[in-house]
Amino acid sequence: MISTTVDFKDKKIQLSTYSENIVRIRVGKSFNPTYFERYGVWKEAEQVGETIPNGVKTGNLTASVTADGVVTVKSDKFERSFDFNQREIDSVKKYFNETLCELRPERKQIIGDEEEWKQTHRDFTLDPKYVTFRTENERFYGLGESNVDKLILNGKTYLMRVVYQDYEIPIPFLMTKAGYGILCASTYWHGIDVCNKNKNEICWYFPDGEIDFFVYAGDSLAEIEERYTFMTGRPILLPKWAYGLCFVEQDKANQFNVMDDAAKFRELNIPCDMISLEPGWMSKRYDFSTEKKWNVERFYICDWMSKPHRSGFLATLQRFGFKTQLWLCCKHDFTANEERKIGNDVAPEIPGWYEHLVNFRKDGAASFKVDPCHVVDAVDERRVYANGREEPEMHNLMQTLLVKEMYQGGANYNNMRPMHHYCGGYTSAGAYSAFTTGDSGGRLKTLAWILNCGLSGIPTITCDMDIFAKHTIHYCFFTAWIQLNSWSGFCHPWWVGEDLQNTFVFYDKLRYRLLPYIYSSAIQTSMTGMPECRAMPFVYEDEEVQDSVYEYMFGDNMLVGAFSDKIYLPRGSKWINYWTKEVFEGGQYLEVNTQFSNLQGGVLFVKEGAIIPTEEPQMYTDCKDHNDLILEVYPGNSSYTFYEDDGVSLEYKNGKRAETLFSVCKEDKTTKVVIGERKGSFEGMSDGRVYRLDVFSEKKPLSVEVNGKKTEFSYEDKFVIINGVKSGEVVVNY
Repeated sequence: MISTTVDFKDKKIQLSTYSENIVRIRVGKSFNPTYFERYGVWKEAEQVGETIPNGVKTGNLTASVTADGVVTVKSDKFERSFDFNQREIDSVKKYFNETLCELRPERKQIIGDEEEWKQTHRDFTLDPKYVTFRTENERFYGLGESNVDKLILNGKTYLMRVVYQDYEIPIPFLMTKAGYGILCASTYWHGIDVCNKNKNEICWYFPDGEIDFFVYAGDSLAEIEERYTFMTGRPILLPKWAYGLCFVEQDKANQFNVMDDAAKFRELNIPCDMISLEPGWMSKRYDFSTEKKWNVERFYICDWMSKPHRSGFLATLQRFGFKTQLWLCCKHDFTANEERKIGNDVAPEIPGWYEHLVNFRKDGAASFKVDPCHVVDAVDERRVYANGREEPEMHNLMQTLLVKEMYQGGANYNNMRPMHHYCGGYTSAGAYSAFTTGDSGGRLKTLAWILNCGLSGIPTITCDMDIFAKHTIHYCFFTAWIQLNSWSGFCHPWWVGEDLQNTFVFYDKLRYRLLPYIYSSAIQTSMTGMPECRAMPFVYEDEEVQDSVYEYMFGDNMLVGAFSDKIYLPRGSKWINYWTKEVFEGGQYLEVNTQFSNLQGGVLFVKEGAIIPTEEPQMYTDCKDHNDLILEVYPGNSSYTFYEDDGVSLEYKNGKRAETLFSVCKEDKTTKVVIGERKGSFEGMSDGRVYRLDVFSEKKPLSVEVNGKKTEFSYEDKFVIINGVKSGEVVVNY
């Protein structure tokens, strides 16, 4: 880290480089490590960059400070400034307190007795301060689950405090196509006004704590997000089976109901990988403690049984390809274990959280659904944690520490990738967990939530699928991972009526057919931070989609329309209707008939030039490296890198993966597809790979050549089908 420090009033301003195109700006007296650094959440700063007069430089990004407390950050794309003076603190404090209810929004009681819900207030405005940042009419994106109806943040004031159902995943990171992103590193409850009070000004208000900002430079939103997740943590890569269907059981189910449901999935040929049990699996319903036990009246797993007991329901489910997930709630103090990890002997009476979960892993549980519960809803503002810090400072960070301990505990248990999910979150949480949009159903606001979280380093997120509407089934199957939640009733596919059941099964099998494409996208997400569900501003400049929550890219090549029959096709390429195979020019809105079939529930297009790896759908994901792969090719001029790994281990973090480059070139009388060699390696990687090519074509070709030799082909439903291709060049002649 290269740094420079200047005096400013009774404090100092420190400018430092953190990595390539990342600078840090701090205002304070001591510049102690933050809790993100103390607890090893963030990547350590690198020794990069150089000092310049009154500032620092790294890559294309510089930061310099004047004696009157103004810091200018600039690159070859922008020049903007932070003002750290406190000229109007009283009026700014009044504005934020009125706009954001004194940073204390109304709470919704969910579980627990009345005693737990008594309001415990304190004056946490101990050292108020604010920072302003001048803008020039740019649009801003990010802040996690702060918008549920749009993407553009401008014109609104946002609360950075985790609150059940209102602000469950606030992320104090925003970015703009002007070439920069900004992370506020504070863990204190605070407010951010994005060009609302003043049109060309962002204002951060803090009731307490020091000032700490990171600025990231990049030529696109994708580049800025890459820099942001490089520092705060790359998104988690789940085990491959976690990208299949998770079915959440009805709350009152017992082991016999679970086994019947599992048998029904297999009997009806409905692919499913995971069955999740709700709070009733515990002997004490909503047990927050670290002494949980099975409810043996409903799930007969006793201490005397071997682990896992071969005739028990968990082992039986495993034999038929089902992973079991258990619901958890907690009000644990995660700072105790974090302090002990760094050598401080504190709070020995508070055990590590994951320690008691090992017993259930030994019983056969593969995954956990973590509910925020009293970590979020029954907040005691007077609480002091084991590290000596209080609730207003630790509340937000606790969400990250929770999933961090879940991840590290799971990884240490068997040296394999953990699968757990959570519906709260804060900065860096995306590196440790999958997420859901909580108790918010599966309608439009959850899609906005998912897209905004994807713009904030939280990409591995889904919602509770609403199986009673085709358009929600359609959208939910095109999220990073998927779950059907039957907690409150009978949302089982076979209980919703023949019409909806057929639609569900159609999309479920499509999901499993697309699993190679989906999993390759997930690996890409873990490498770069680019989400699988990509808000349109990530990848297109068309004005028509800069604030759209009705469509998004799913991976590199699939365009999903949701909650509307109207969709905009970005300019610059042609688009193929995935259902009808009609071809349309980009740069236009389309009214699409989604009722041409009794199965589909929404709009789906593929981009000209798309190469989509698929496979025959299985009933569950075995994570093995399959020799047979189907490439759907939609001719244009493009290339696509296909990523694979062993699907379960942590070796992906060491680069143990394979990459295959596919390309397609379309001319007047030929379409040429090139299949590259698989490069790289991973445990269990097969020696050979045989492809079937399904090449979209509006007319039957005259001939097909594979590596210069004519070969047999068939032509069905606008696809040229070529079997038995290993690698090399395939030419379709017209």
